[in-house]
Amino acid sequence: MQHYDQDGLLRWDTEAQEHYVPLHTTDLVEFLALHPSIAEESIGLFRQFANLILAIEHHLYRQRHEQLLYSYAPLDPDLDRMLASVPTPEQRDLLIEQTRQRTEAVLIRANYRKLNQEELTRTLEAASAWGVRMKMNFELQDWMDVYTRGLVIGRRKHRSWRKMYRFTSYEVPLYQRLVIVFRAKEDHPQKFDSGRMYLRMFKNVPRQDIDMMLPGAGVHMTWIDHSKILLPSMYAAGMTMWRVLKTFLMLALLGAFKTIGIVIIALVAIGYGFKSMFTFRLHTQRRYLLNMTQNLYYQSLGNNEGVLLRLLEEGEQQESCESILAYFVMMQSQSTPISLDQIREGCRDLVQQATGVNATFDTEASVKNLVQLGVARFEREGWVALPLPEAIEQLDRIWDEWFTQ
Repeated sequence: MQHYDQDGLLRWDTEAQEHYVPLHTTDLVEFLALHPSIAEESIGLFRQFANLILAIEHHLYRQRHEQLLYSYAPLDPDLDRMLASVPTPEQRDLLIEQTRQRTEAVLIRANYRKLNQEELTRTLEAASAWGVRMKMNFELQDWMDVYTRGLVIGRRKHRSWRKMYRFTSYEVPLYQRLVIVFRAKEDHPQKFDSGRMYLRMFKNVPRQDIDMMLPGAGVHMTWIDHSKILLPSMYAAGMTMWRVLKTFLMLALLGAFKTIGIVIIALVAIGYGFKSMFTFRLHTQRRYLLNMTQNLYYQSLGNNEGVLLRLLEEGEQQESCESILAYFVMMQSQSTPISLDQIREGCRDLVQQATGVNATFDTEASVKNLVQLGVARFEREGWVALPLPEAIEQLDRIWDEWFTQ
């Protein structure tokens, strides 16, 4: 299985272990239904079981969807609907904290990993050849959470002096998904509303360039950039001084404007030097900001409510895949109790067979979900799944009870 970004083919990082299932539910069900370990007469029953799991998970996520978006509405900077009541500042603070926790739960269900402060700080110390070195003021945010998922290797083109400044393709490690959740302080220079909660989602972000996506980040001028500014400015000032000096030397030989001429020469040279310096500095910053804007344009996936909708969809997909995989592994044991470690290994092997990716996930949570649905149980020696016909009857019963109460 292959996938692409705007710069070409992506491949999985074989040295890293993924913590999510990199498959759509339809592809996973199709792969498992045609797996050699499943009997031909059970294929139809398994598809029916998988469809019921998908329907139940979709119903559960629809409820979570309504609850989360309703609590986020007063905090959404892009809201285009009227509110029945406007929260007070105290109510807004409490609502932001509650929505932050609910959003984190959604991100965890979608198998995102939260970066700690040390990892964030480390990204400020370097920039890839395609990124911009940034300086970050974390004090501008009341709080900021950064989540990532998907470790892949992509390719980027860059002009190298070793190749006579011709474009050369290089491999660069990427995060497939980057999500930023934050609340700004009142004095934020980018005019974020401190009474709102902001969400940003990006794709295929170089792991060294996370800081380019953070709010409140500014361009960091390196000593090389400063030397590019200073040296041409000194050269321009010197050339200006020499040209003006020649003119005033001729006048001085005639005895006119001697003192005034020297002062004017110095002022003109200094003024021109400062003008050149600030013009070149502004040009450098604009070039960096243009580079950053182009990256954001191609890598941005959504903002605010759109991010929540996408995360809820990803969480539904992940939980459905995990439940189907866990049940399939237990079903293969033919009513023989197996441990969580055996279930975890079986799920990992199936994902690797389907995708070639070394992936794992929280199988304990998946098994508990199956137990809550009544299609699995714990016995003295391990976990056992109901046979397919009985599991389908149980899921049918749950579905019917939801709509007959």
